Amino acid sequence: MKIAITGGTAGIGQALGNEYETRGHEVLRLSRRKGQNIKIIPKIVELVEPCDVFVNNAQVGYAQTELLFEMAQRWANTGKHIIVISTIMTQSPVSTLPGVDMDAYRVQKIALEEAIKQLRYRRLGIALTLVRPGNIATSPDKTVPPAADVNIWASTLMHMLDMAQANNLTIPEISLGPLHK
Repeated sequence: MKIAITGGTAGIGQALGNEYETRGHEVLRLSRRKGQNIKIIPKIVELVEPCDVFVNNAQVGYAQTELLFEMAQRWANTGKHIIVISTIMTQSPVSTLPGVDMDAYRVQKIALEEAIKQLRYRRLGIALTLVRPGNIATSPDKTVPPAADVNIWASTLMHMLDMAQANNLTIPEISLGPLHK
């Protein structure tokens, strides 16, 4: 299969891309580093459309949500799979991290999750999986303990998705983060 991943050159996107490649899939890693800004939706859609799975990972403002709507329309009735990376922060009544920018991030992810609800209601003939990562160590300078190693996290997520696919099942939502003791 051909997999497209936004934010595919760092953090969660990079780790998931590595997991897909290990499983023998062709991975298209989309990234601002490579001149592929998700705010330029027509350009990104053109690259993602021929793929079989889209990991909607990168987030800039509401572009992740806009990209989800566009791909859902284009992939309607294809049976293709969109995996949407959100955050466990959406499950809290307010952002627990400091700064107005984190408040904005949480609200943008809530909008993304609401979009998924709307698209599921439409029954468009695509698979939608919402993934809510907990505290994931995507880089040493941005980690607040306790955090899960991004590579172990990605491997665990892929195992869950593989098991579902092997048994002709879908996983609508997954919240996956470190164990708090």
